[in-house]
Amino acid sequence: MNNEERDIMLIEIHGTVKVIGSKVEDHDKTLYGNGNNGLSKDVTLLQERQNNCPARKATTVEGKRLTISHVMMAIAVVGIITTIILHITSK
Repeated sequence: MNNEERDIMLIEIHGTVKVIGSKVEDHDKTLYGNGNNGLSKDVTLLQERQNNCPARKATTVEGKRLTISHVMMAIAVVGIITTIILHITSK
């Protein structure tokens, strides 16, 4: 590689780095804000609001109660069927 080829390659690399640098700056402003909230802060706030939502918490607790009650009903039905079968076969 001679000096002229090297210089051409360095000029191309320099142009690419300039473009990449401006894109990185734009992404930084978008993600982290430029004195304002950026996307990352907005997403964090939305997640906190969703996690602290009273309706969401109530639904979660109610859903657990329903699941437990369904399991208990299934156990009771199996127990009743077992008792009936044992009672019929013991005669």
